[in-house]
Amino acid sequence: MTKNKVVIAVDGPAASGKGSLSRRLSKDYNLAHMDSGKLYRATALIIIENNINPEEKNKVEQYIKDIDFDDFIFENKKLLSDEIGKTASIIANYKNLRDYLLKIQRDFAYVKNNDKLGVVIDGRDIGTVVLPEANIKFFITASLDVRITRRWKELLSLGYDIIKRHVEQEMIERDERDSHRTHSPLFAAPDAILLDTTKLKFDQVYVLAKKYVEVFLS
Repeated sequence: MTKNKVVIAVDGPAASGKGSLSRRLSKDYNLAHMDSGKLYRATALIIIENNINPEEKNKVEQYIKDIDFDDFIFENKKLLSDEIGKTASIIANYKNLRDYLLKIQRDFAYVKNNDKLGVVIDGRDIGTVVLPEANIKFFITASLDVRITRRWKELLSLGYDIIKRHVEQEMIERDERDSHRTHSPLFAAPDAILLDTTKLKFDQVYVLAKKYVEVFLS
């Protein structure tokens, strides 16, 4: 197994800003980037489109053995819908499914992308379960109100006709499931760098994160 020069884990709740930070780090430092949330959302989309009840654990875990992810599915705008997000959160409780996606993520970090300076993966259990040996771990957070507003505006910009109250309810439920699920619940790794983005603009967050990357690479 070939180790990359730098492996960065970025965790945090929905709409905290972890994806934006990861994409920027990927661009500026020639890092391969994976949004692990899209793996779960893509799985959820495939399950729904094949008329499988996400509440039926055994059927879901049996079906995923034959899933072959097409790169195009990760660009599907349906992945950001509340239905897909809710389904992804439900199936994320299934250990066999998590184990299957865990291998995909670890292969991405340590087997593939050796032409890059390293990798950055964002999600909810990257620094604690997927890449516990990551060189740098960030845990990104923000207040619930700020995260609700961010997600609501994002959905509106994509053409979804949705009221803010609905987004609020979905996010509260999502936070509850993510933090209390049996397998790989959301929490900050003991050695994670905590960044609260509630009152910060993105550029300010990036400057803070960049300092840690520069120190590691120096």
